[in-house]
Amino acid sequence: MKKAIAAILLSLSLATAASSHAEEQMATSQELREMVFSISAADIGIDRENYPLPVWGTVMETGFSDSGYYTLVVLADGTVSLYLSNGGGIIGAGTHENVQQPAGRFLVFSKDFYDLAQPSGSHAVPEANHVNFYFLTDEGIYKYGAPEETLWKGEDPFSPLFLAGHAVISEIRSIQQK
Repeated sequence: MKKAIAAILLSLSLATAASSHAEEQMATSQELREMVFSISAADIGIDRENYPLPVWGTVMETGFSDSGYYTLVVLADGTVSLYLSNGGGIIGAGTHENVQQPAGRFLVFSKDFYDLAQPSGSHAVPEANHVNFYFLTDEGIYKYGAPEETLWKGEDPFSPLFLAGHAVISEIRSIQQK
């Protein structure tokens, strides 16, 4: 199943790269985001035997001050992606060694935070200057949100997780610059 999802993501990625229309790129980014919220651990080959932690996927989203947002996705199967609401982003960053370590830390670290989150039946995009964390578990999706400024300043209990997520983003950006 992991290969099937990877093939779908790759095909959507190629479609985005080939597209010259911003609206099509934005739609593809939104489709990828929705796909993350609709998969199960079994869909990506994860079970309690090969991944015993309760959180098998973490999504961190931040709303831009003007408009739009970005979405960081880290899954227990090694998937690491960064989507931009304008249609840009990076898919497949988890194949890069420099991304794997901070992504693994971010995901494992998530187990210390999801108990503070609330079950979430929806996954609305974040407001401007606001961060939403979504924790994907076998029991459902849990959500926590906070103002970005309080997370940067260390004034929120989720600040350490936020900073761990930004360590992943920094490594993703470094592979873009190579």
